[in-house]
Amino acid sequence: MIRIIVILYILSIGLWGCSKESESTNSTNSNTNNSTTSPTTANQLVFAGTTFANNGAYPKLYTCDSSGFSPALQWSKEPAGTKSYVITMHHYPPTYPTEDKHVYLVLYNIPSGTNAISANSKSIGNFGINTVNRKNEYTPPCSQGPGAKTYILTLYALSEQPSITTTASQTTMDVVLAGIRNKILDSAVMNVTYTR
Repeated sequence: MIRIIVILYILSIGLWGCSKESESTNSTNSNTNNSTTSPTTANQLVFAGTTFANNGAYPKLYTCDSSGFSPALQWSKEPAGTKSYVITMHHYPPTYPTEDKHVYLVLYNIPSGTNAISANSKSIGNFGINTVNRKNEYTPPCSQGPGAKTYILTLYALSEQPSITTTASQTTMDVVLAGIRNKILDSAVMNVTYTR
């Protein structure tokens, strides 16, 4: 009788050990699966100025304190299927949203395959209007008052040309952004500061 009890005890310990090993194996497999199914980004645009970068200083050359040229920009890692690009540059004044954002650059219909725009370029893409002089051109920021001002440059890679039905003199940043909705494959933002 005692021998039967001992045999049953030994068998129960063996079965318990197998169960724990199975749980450990399942847990390991679960952790491995979690680590291999983490999402990845297929397209990541890299966007910068030729002489400045994200969170850096905006060169004086591109402001009204100097020549006021439009900035020299460059980018890489064009997403597959890109048909065109859009670039915008704006700033939120301290009184925003009472006062609207200030827009300095709206450039659209930039051909796919383009990966750089030189300073003061006027031959690539189409200009929307800025909010300073309401012209279809780049207008340089004029940093008023003390302290650094932040300017936001954004690059959009599009699956199609923007849908724009307004005349050139009415093509604002908001019009262009509305025209690229649902066509954005990827985008990249650069925040730069300028202190007068």
